[in-house]
Amino acid sequence: MPQRFDSIWYLPAENTWADFQILAYRDIGSLTIDGASISFAGPKGTVQIPQIADVRYGKQGRDFINNWVWVKPVDGDYIFFADGGWRGWRGIFGGTRKLFRAVSAVPRSGAG
Repeated sequence: MPQRFDSIWYLPAENTWADFQILAYRDIGSLTIDGASISFAGPKGTVQIPQIADVRYGKQGRDFINNWVWVKPVDGDYIFFADGGWRGWRGIFGGTRKLFRAVSAVPRSGAG
């Protein structure tokens, strides 16, 4: 049965100061974990990750407050997700770690 997480922050690449991006995220939407794949759907678009090569947890880029789930698709570079519920506070209070545990349970592909 698919797992769905709402109010998820999405970043297609690490945030850097050169991006001039004020917000910590680029889109906010739902992350669905279904078998060996995950997908993100937000107002700015959809991201499908059919095979995962690696998953990590920790800080990224210029965001020194929030931890992020780092997901490396077999065919690309790391993308990032965090629990953005309660204006980001839910992630700080364990929501992103819960998301990390769920994504970590997805089987990895041998490639990557």
